[in-house]
Amino acid sequence: MLWVLMLAFPFPYIANTVGWMTAELGRQPWLVYGLFRTQNGMSSVVNSGSAVFTLIGFCGLYFVLGLLFVYLVGREIFHGPEAAHD
Repeated sequence: MLWVLMLAFPFPYIANTVGWMTAELGRQPWLVYGLFRTQNGMSSVVNSGSAVFTLIGFCGLYFVLGLLFVYLVGREIFHGPEAAHD
């Protein structure tokens, strides 16, 4: 069973990548298959400031989630394992 688990290690990464590619190809098929050039696919409504604001927001959100993760894992490590009950 351990060999099966070891050999199955790359499958989640492959599934994640293939799922992302499927979503992106389905979202903009005209840009992907050459029917419409990518440079013509940009939006004139969305400016660079909106993109930077969104990027900073996502970075901040992931930073806060990372700090929360480190805090919670550190708290569990600090408590240590519980004693076995009879």
